[in-house]
Amino acid sequence: MKRVSAWVLVVSAFACLALAGCGGGGGATVTGSVTLDGTPVSDAEVTFEPFDRTQRLGNEIVRTDSSGKFEVKPHPKKKGLAPGKYVVYVSKWVNKTTGKVPDADQMEMDKAGNLLKNALPYKYSNREEAAVLTADIKSGKNELAPFALQSK
Repeated sequence: MKRVSAWVLVVSAFACLALAGCGGGGGATVTGSVTLDGTPVSDAEVTFEPFDRTQRLGNEIVRTDSSGKFEVKPHPKKKGLAPGKYVVYVSKWVNKTTGKVPDADQMEMDKAGNLLKNALPYKYSNREEAAVLTADIKSGKNELAPFALQSK
């Protein structure tokens, strides 16, 4: 009987560890908004990448809601945004013909098929020149100043 009890204890310990999962993930919570000429930009893709690409701070891509607001939340299966300086790129992908934003599940296929165009000024998504937008992320909660884009 003691042999069975020990086996149950070992199996129970492994089950608890499996349910707890790996320790990865985390990162800061980041909230903010995007405007263009003072008007909120819905469905914009906001990308955070480390300012110094040699640092492994993590990166995130989030989408703005109908009021131009976004939130990056820590996720247990992703690295998330560690404290540090980030370059921020903003784009809004719309169908070249209709001007409508595709569904999230269709977005990547339409991008690959060259069916989309960026409805925002190129300088906010241009990775070839010096970054126009940056963000300093601290541990914990971060409320960023609005990314106030200008069309001219």
